[in-house]
Amino acid sequence: MKGLDASDFIDVINALSNIKKREQEKIEKEEEAEEKKENKIYTNKRFLYESRQDVFIYQDGRTKSGRWYIRIYEEKTKKVFSKSLRTTNEIEALAQAQKIFEENKERMRKGVKLVSLNTKGLIDYYLKWRFQQRTHIPHSGITYTSYDNLIKKLKYWEEYINEKKHRNTKLEDLPTELGLGFGQWILEKPKETYTNNRYSGKERSRATVNQIIAAVKKMYKDVAINRKFITMNEMPIFEYLKVQRDNTPKRDVLTEEEYMAIRKWMQYKWVNEKGIKPDEKLKRRLYGLFFTIHHQTGQRSKEILGLKWGDISINPTDKPEKKRFNRVIHIRKENAKTGVSRNIIAPVAEQFNRIKEIYKSIGVEVGKDDFVFQHISKTRRGTNCAWGQPLIEKRLKAVCEGAAAAGVWEPDGRNITNYSARHYYATQAIMRRVDIYDIALNMGTSIQYLQSTYIHATTLMKSDELTKGQGIWKVMEERQEKKAAAEKAIRDALPDDKKRQTL
Repeated sequence: MKGLDASDFIDVINALSNIKKREQEKIEKEEEAEEKKENKIYTNKRFLYESRQDVFIYQDGRTKSGRWYIRIYEEKTKKVFSKSLRTTNEIEALAQAQKIFEENKERMRKGVKLVSLNTKGLIDYYLKWRFQQRTHIPHSGITYTSYDNLIKKLKYWEEYINEKKHRNTKLEDLPTELGLGFGQWILEKPKETYTNNRYSGKERSRATVNQIIAAVKKMYKDVAINRKFITMNEMPIFEYLKVQRDNTPKRDVLTEEEYMAIRKWMQYKWVNEKGIKPDEKLKRRLYGLFFTIHHQTGQRSKEILGLKWGDISINPTDKPEKKRFNRVIHIRKENAKTGVSRNIIAPVAEQFNRIKEIYKSIGVEVGKDDFVFQHISKTRRGTNCAWGQPLIEKRLKAVCEGAAAAGVWEPDGRNITNYSARHYYATQAIMRRVDIYDIALNMGTSIQYLQSTYIHATTLMKSDELTKGQGIWKVMEERQEKKAAAEKAIRDALPDDKKRQTL
């Protein structure tokens, strides 16, 4: 090349050679430093077998205890296992190390961790992991309420394991058949329900027991199996309890007549009860409006308690007269059970206006970010503190008991809960022959669930179709047909001017 001679090429080659030499020296120094570090840690190295270099015992040169350790390297998984043998005696250390290696070499080959957990350790590990996934948005992790319920469910498994004398047993050493009796054990365990200042025993439903079993199985899958603490063959075998296939509502529901009668009693009697303080009267008025809106919208309790004024609007597509009565209620995704937002349309404009009037009467201004149902006691007034589940449960119980005592309705052993309002809404909508697709949209549930759960209502709704041509109705239908035919024959026999008079 122009301007270059042989000496220039020689200089370039020498420069590259020097760079390569320095890099090699650097690598050798690093390896030497690593070897020195290793020699400092692995002092008095003793191989368990002459033919294997992947397992040995050693004393840690960084400590003065003189204890022996075992180190195992699994070539296939590239994993290292190291553990203190808790002895300073070399013979004992070799014996322990051989036992550990023989017991765990197959587990290491499969990639299973040699660090064992007992049941409590597994539960703590799993709960810590799930704790990090907590969120207020359903189906985006685990909600705070679901996390609290998970703790309660896993507590059953820990209690069961302790009762079976396996408190300290490692997961891999638990008898796999131990899980078979778990469901029956829960079912037979008295349910402690605190009522009337004492605990009363009550049997759990089989569906509830199966939910607990499912939670424990998920824990084993997500942690014990997926994180290689045990193999599939070491996982406990669980057996679900048999549950009768009945999807009809498990909760009791008010009839339309009972609902209307209780509403009327609340409005004219309960709210105006003699002897109650003005604050209590306002609270009762507010709860009465809550009761109505809950039954007219079919919201879940969590959804209506989390409702904010910014979630309520007028439907722009409604006709002017409907805009006076209807309101669109937006259920935010973080407030919905399914994690999917939706809109509800219901004739509850009057109730929302009355709620605002109550707040205005006590000097509380509400904005779009304020809860619709908030505490109005003097100590909490104006703090935008939303109602909680215990409050509405206590109020509903007082209303049901008070209305029953006043002869407004007959409970007949029924236990009306806040969720009954949702069942009431669905049942009444079906009875009014509202399209089931529209009901599903409003309630945020599936058509299949509505069809299977409220089959009793759809049966009642189709009474005319189902009884057509059956029993006494067949006789009556035949009589009506004969009567109609006779009247037609008479009309046909009349002169034309007479026929016009009979029309």
